[in-house]
Amino acid sequence: MNRAHRRQTIHPADSRRGLTLIELLVVIGLIGLLVGLMLPMTRMSRESARRANCQSNMRNVSMAVHGYSSQNGEAIPVGIYKSSRYSAQSVILIQLELGISNRLFGTFTSTADASSNATSKKFPIYNCPSDNPSGTYASPGGGKYARSNFVFCFGADTLDPSSQQDRGIFRIDQTASFADMAIDGTSNTVMVSEIISGKTATDPSGAWGYGEAGSCGYTHKNLPQSGAGILPTLAHSATDFSNALATASSMHPGLVNVMYADMHGSQIATSIDPAIWRAMATVGGGEKYQAP
Repeated sequence: MNRAHRRQTIHPADSRRGLTLIELLVVIGLIGLLVGLMLPMTRMSRESARRANCQSNMRNVSMAVHGYSSQNGEAIPVGIYKSSRYSAQSVILIQLELGISNRLFGTFTSTADASSNATSKKFPIYNCPSDNPSGTYASPGGGKYARSNFVFCFGADTLDPSSQQDRGIFRIDQTASFADMAIDGTSNTVMVSEIISGKTATDPSGAWGYGEAGSCGYTHKNLPQSGAGILPTLAHSATDFSNALATASSMHPGLVNVMYADMHGSQIATSIDPAIWRAMATVGGGEKYQAP
């Protein structure tokens, strides 16, 4: 074996060289660029999954309303009971297969404020994972209410509008039926949307067991909001809801989820035409529009 070959065999590391500083910086830069490109895609994927989960929960809530109607002479649940402040969300717990919690209300002869053992419970089916509501709301009467995100549509104006044309599916102290939608059609009438849950002790938004604007019901008087909610306008009194209103809102960028009375869902842009948004909320307005 000659001397040159012996040197190469004995000292193979002599022929290697490491990365230069410039090459190392280029590699690090490329890795950083790839990570920067992947992070927004990961966030978008996660938000898409959360929106899908949100719509699935909303559809189940809508199915519960239909189930209640089928079992109660085709009557849609009363949206808010004035005297007791019970909400439609409270009375459909059996249809949501939450019968154990439903029994905590007894016979619904008391008041919502006296039913904190039931209303203080958080139900995942009433929640949107993009918001993941937490905490509780304490009503003026001392009731304790868990947060949620799904609210029922009371129409295009206030929760108790003066005009019959502005009425939605849900009513104050009144039932409705899906037959009432013969004019506008169930595929053109919104039944459920979202609201960002209250983040302060005085904001009732999303308190599902409490019969108040923003807690269990909303209207289409204002355009939907994204990223931040609007404080609801609470009822004048226990018997006067003519001023009460709340606005749909969500943590989804630029949109809110809605579920129509025929149980098809849609994602509505916050930039929607105000006239179309109002028309979507009424059961007998007779408006002509293409449902988003």
